[in-house]
Amino acid sequence: MKVTAINGSPKGETSNSREVISIIRGMLDPAIALDVVSQIKQARHPDDSVFPAMAESDVLLIASSLFVDALPASLMAFLERYARYRASLSPAARAKRQRVFAVVNCGFYEGKQNACALKILSHYCAFAGLAWSGGVGIGTGEMIGAVKGVPQKASIRKPVIRKIRDVADAIAHGPDGSLASDGFAQHGLPRFLYKVMGEAGWRAQAKKNGLKPKDLFRRSLESAAR
Repeated sequence: MKVTAINGSPKGETSNSREVISIIRGMLDPAIALDVVSQIKQARHPDDSVFPAMAESDVLLIASSLFVDALPASLMAFLERYARYRASLSPAARAKRQRVFAVVNCGFYEGKQNACALKILSHYCAFAGLAWSGGVGIGTGEMIGAVKGVPQKASIRKPVIRKIRDVADAIAHGPDGSLASDGFAQHGLPRFLYKVMGEAGWRAQAKKNGLKPKDLFRRSLESAAR
Protein backbone atom coordinates (compact mmCIF):
# COMPACT_ATOMS: atom_id res chain seq x y z
CA MET A 1 0.00 0.00 0.00
CA LYS A 2 1.17 3.52 -0.78
CA VAL A 3 0.06 6.65 1.06
CA THR A 4 0.68 10.27 0.10
CA ALA A 5 0.29 12.62 3.07
CA ILE A 6 -0.35 16.29 2.26
CA ASN A 7 0.75 18.75 4.92
CA GLY A 8 -1.81 21.49 4.37
CA SER A 9 -0.52 23.93 6.98
CA PRO A 10 1.16 27.16 5.89
CA LYS A 11 3.58 26.62 8.81
CA GLY A 12 5.15 23.69 6.97
CA GLU A 13 7.48 21.33 8.84
CA THR A 14 6.99 23.01 12.22
CA SER A 15 3.20 22.73 12.11
CA ASN A 16 0.80 20.68 14.19
CA SER A 17 -0.47 19.18 10.94
CA ARG A 18 3.00 17.80 10.24
CA GLU A 19 3.03 16.30 13.74
CA VAL A 20 -0.32 14.59 13.01
CA ILE A 21 1.25 12.97 9.95
CA SER A 22 4.18 11.80 12.08
CA ILE A 23 1.80 10.29 14.63
CA ILE A 24 -0.07 8.38 11.94
CA ARG A 25 3.20 7.23 10.36
CA GLY A 26 4.14 5.74 13.74
CA MET A 27 0.83 3.88 13.93
CA LEU A 28 1.12 2.28 10.47
CA ASP A 29 3.03 -0.83 9.54
CA PRO A 30 6.54 0.20 8.39
CA ALA A 31 5.88 -1.78 5.19
CA ILE A 32 3.30 0.84 4.16
CA ALA A 33 5.06 3.49 2.07
CA LEU A 34 4.21 7.04 3.12
CA ASP A 35 5.46 10.12 1.27
CA VAL A 36 4.86 13.67 2.48
CA VAL A 37 4.04 16.64 0.25
CA SER A 38 4.18 20.16 1.72
CA GLN A 39 1.56 22.38 0.10
CA ILE A 40 3.23 25.59 1.32
CA LYS A 41 6.30 24.74 -0.76
CA GLN A 42 3.93 24.08 -3.64
CA ALA A 43 2.35 27.50 -3.13
CA ARG A 44 5.73 29.20 -3.43
CA HIS A 45 7.10 27.03 -6.23
CA PRO A 46 4.27 25.08 -7.94
CA ASP A 47 5.56 21.73 -9.15
CA ASP A 48 3.03 19.45 -10.80
CA SER A 49 5.67 16.73 -11.14
CA VAL A 50 4.45 15.38 -7.78
CA PHE A 51 1.02 14.55 -9.21
CA PRO A 52 1.87 11.29 -11.06
CA ALA A 53 3.18 9.74 -7.84
CA MET A 54 0.16 11.05 -5.94
CA ALA A 55 -2.20 9.55 -8.52
CA GLU A 56 -0.55 6.15 -8.05
CA SER A 57 -1.10 6.24 -4.29
CA ASP A 58 -3.82 4.13 -2.76
CA VAL A 59 -4.53 6.75 -0.11
CA LEU A 60 -4.32 10.53 0.19
CA LEU A 61 -4.04 11.74 3.79
CA ILE A 62 -4.72 15.46 4.17
CA ALA A 63 -3.61 17.09 7.42
CA SER A 64 -4.43 20.77 7.76
CA SER A 65 -5.13 23.62 10.09
CA LEU A 66 -8.47 25.45 10.06
CA PHE A 67 -8.72 28.90 8.47
CA VAL A 68 -11.99 30.82 8.98
CA ASP A 69 -14.04 27.61 9.24
CA ALA A 70 -12.45 26.38 6.00
CA LEU A 71 -9.07 25.34 4.61
CA PRO A 72 -5.99 27.39 3.67
CA ALA A 73 -6.32 28.92 0.19
CA SER A 74 -2.90 27.51 -0.71
CA LEU A 75 -4.09 23.99 0.09
CA MET A 76 -7.27 24.37 -1.95
CA ALA A 77 -5.28 25.72 -4.91
CA PHE A 78 -3.02 22.67 -4.72
CA LEU A 79 -5.97 20.28 -4.57
CA GLU A 80 -7.69 22.04 -7.48
CA ARG A 81 -4.57 21.57 -9.60
CA TYR A 82 -4.50 17.91 -8.66
CA ALA A 83 -8.16 17.55 -9.70
CA ARG A 84 -7.33 19.05 -13.11
CA TYR A 85 -4.40 16.65 -13.44
CA ARG A 86 -6.61 13.66 -12.66
CA ALA A 87 -9.15 14.85 -15.22
CA SER A 88 -6.42 14.70 -17.88
CA LEU A 89 -5.67 11.03 -17.23
CA SER A 90 -7.01 8.10 -19.24
CA PRO A 91 -10.38 6.63 -18.20
CA ALA A 92 -8.57 3.56 -16.84
CA ALA A 93 -6.29 5.70 -14.65
CA ARG A 94 -9.20 7.80 -13.42
CA ALA A 95 -11.05 4.63 -12.49
CA LYS A 96 -8.48 3.82 -9.79
CA ARG A 97 -10.22 4.06 -6.42
CA GLN A 98 -8.16 6.46 -4.35
CA ARG A 99 -9.28 6.82 -0.76
CA VAL A 100 -8.99 10.22 0.94
CA PHE A 101 -8.78 10.81 4.69
CA ALA A 102 -8.34 14.13 6.50
CA VAL A 103 -7.34 15.38 9.93
CA VAL A 104 -8.10 19.08 10.47
CA ASN A 105 -7.06 20.86 13.67
CA CYS A 106 -7.95 24.27 15.06
CA GLY A 107 -7.19 26.55 17.98
CA PHE A 108 -10.80 26.51 19.14
CA TYR A 109 -11.59 24.23 22.05
CA GLU A 110 -14.20 22.05 20.33
CA GLY A 111 -13.17 19.57 17.67
CA LYS A 112 -16.55 20.04 15.96
CA GLN A 113 -15.40 23.50 14.86
CA ASN A 114 -13.69 21.62 12.00
CA ALA A 115 -16.89 20.04 10.66
CA CYS A 116 -17.33 22.55 7.83
CA ALA A 117 -13.75 22.02 6.59
CA LEU A 118 -14.27 18.26 6.49
CA LYS A 119 -17.50 18.77 4.55
CA ILE A 120 -15.61 20.93 2.03
CA LEU A 121 -13.15 18.08 1.49
CA SER A 122 -15.96 15.56 1.04
CA HIS A 123 -17.47 17.76 -1.69
CA TYR A 124 -14.04 18.17 -3.28
CA CYS A 125 -13.67 14.38 -3.45
CA ALA A 126 -17.05 14.04 -5.13
CA PHE A 127 -16.00 16.66 -7.69
CA ALA A 128 -12.57 15.11 -8.33
CA GLY A 129 -13.73 11.49 -8.50
CA LEU A 130 -11.99 10.50 -5.28
CA ALA A 131 -13.34 8.23 -2.54
CA TRP A 132 -13.96 10.32 0.56
CA SER A 133 -13.30 7.92 3.42
CA GLY A 134 -13.84 10.17 6.41
CA GLY A 135 -12.07 12.68 8.57
CA VAL A 136 -11.31 13.80 12.09
CA GLY A 137 -11.58 17.29 13.56
CA ILE A 138 -9.32 18.16 16.47
CA GLY A 139 -9.90 21.08 18.82
CA THR A 140 -7.18 22.50 21.11
CA GLY A 141 -4.95 22.02 18.09
CA GLU A 142 -2.06 24.10 19.39
CA MET A 143 -1.49 21.40 21.99
CA ILE A 144 -0.70 18.71 19.42
CA GLY A 145 2.92 19.76 19.14
CA ALA A 146 3.17 21.14 22.65
CA VAL A 147 2.47 17.76 24.29
CA LYS A 148 4.20 15.48 21.78
CA GLY A 149 6.72 14.50 24.45
CA VAL A 150 3.93 13.25 26.70
CA PRO A 151 3.09 9.51 26.41
CA GLN A 152 0.19 8.90 24.04
CA LYS A 153 -1.64 6.95 26.74
CA ALA A 154 -1.69 9.96 29.07
CA SER A 155 -5.19 11.24 29.81
CA ILE A 156 -4.48 14.66 28.31
CA ARG A 157 -3.63 13.11 24.91
CA LYS A 158 -5.89 10.06 24.90
CA PRO A 159 -9.06 11.57 23.31
CA VAL A 160 -7.12 13.00 20.37
CA ILE A 161 -4.85 9.99 19.91
CA ARG A 162 -7.90 7.70 19.87
CA LYS A 163 -9.42 9.59 16.92
CA ILE A 164 -6.13 9.77 15.05
CA ARG A 165 -5.73 6.03 15.53
CA ASP A 166 -9.16 5.51 13.99
CA VAL A 167 -7.80 7.12 10.82
CA ALA A 168 -4.63 5.02 10.88
CA ASP A 169 -6.63 1.81 11.38
CA ALA A 170 -8.99 2.67 8.51
CA ILE A 171 -6.02 3.36 6.21
CA ALA A 172 -4.40 0.06 7.14
CA HIS A 173 -7.65 -1.88 6.67
CA GLY A 174 -7.19 -1.92 2.90
CA PRO A 175 -9.26 -0.87 -0.12
CA ASP A 176 -12.55 -0.89 1.78
CA GLY A 177 -11.25 0.79 4.92
CA SER A 178 -13.08 3.97 5.90
CA LEU A 179 -14.50 5.78 8.91
CA ALA A 180 -18.15 5.13 9.69
CA SER A 181 -18.54 8.88 10.23
CA ASP A 182 -16.40 11.93 10.83
CA GLY A 183 -14.98 12.04 14.35
CA PHE A 184 -14.22 14.95 16.65
CA ALA A 185 -12.12 15.34 19.77
CA GLN A 186 -10.10 17.75 21.88
CA HIS A 187 -7.37 17.19 24.42
CA GLY A 188 -8.30 16.09 27.94
CA LEU A 189 -8.14 19.56 29.43
CA PRO A 190 -11.05 21.51 30.98
CA ARG A 191 -12.31 24.31 28.74
CA PHE A 192 -11.70 27.03 31.35
CA LEU A 193 -8.08 25.95 31.80
CA TYR A 194 -7.51 25.92 28.04
CA LYS A 195 -8.90 29.46 27.92
CA VAL A 196 -6.57 30.60 30.71
CA MET A 197 -3.58 29.07 28.92
CA GLY A 198 -4.59 30.68 25.63
CA GLU A 199 -4.94 34.13 27.19
CA ALA A 200 -1.54 33.75 28.84
CA GLY A 201 -0.09 32.90 25.44
CA TRP A 202 -1.57 36.03 23.86
CA ARG A 203 -0.15 38.19 26.64
CA ALA A 204 3.27 36.62 26.23
CA GLN A 205 3.22 37.32 22.49
CA ALA A 206 2.13 40.91 23.13
CA LYS A 207 5.02 41.47 25.55
CA LYS A 208 7.46 39.93 23.09
CA ASN A 209 6.31 42.47 20.50
CA GLY A 210 6.53 45.46 22.82
CA LEU A 211 2.80 45.68 23.58
CA LYS A 212 0.84 45.81 26.80
CA PRO A 213 -2.10 43.49 27.63
CA LYS A 214 -4.56 46.38 27.13
CA ASP A 215 -3.31 46.72 23.54
CA LEU A 216 -4.92 43.37 22.75
CA PHE A 217 -8.33 45.03 23.13
CA ARG A 218 -7.75 47.90 20.71
CA ARG A 219 -10.46 48.41 18.11
CA SER A 220 -8.66 50.51 15.53
CA LEU A 221 -10.88 49.42 12.65
CA GLU A 222 -14.00 50.32 14.57
CA SER A 223 -12.59 53.78 15.30
CA ALA A 224 -11.68 54.28 11.67
CA ALA A 225 -15.25 53.47 10.61
CA ARG A 226 -16.72 56.29 12.69
